[in-house]
Amino acid sequence: MSLQYRLRIPIRAAILNKMGGEQVSVTLPAGAIIRESTKRSSTLKGMVGVYWEDRHYSVFLRDLLEKAEIVSEA
Repeated sequence: MSLQYRLRIPIRAAILNKMGGEQVSVTLPAGAIIRESTKRSSTLKGMVGVYWEDRHYSVFLRDLLEKAEIVSEA
């Protein structure tokens, strides 16, 4: 079971660029519905994994807890 969140305000996230292996910073928009990931191998160290629009992102737990609200359990 995983939780789904709605972002109240934008949140910074990172995604791995599979071709070069470097991380790319992005901003997930307010209102986005994200769900937590159980895919630990794709999550950057010190962060938690989430999915938005079928893509895996890494976010800081503190940001997620402060800037999002739980909307459901999937």
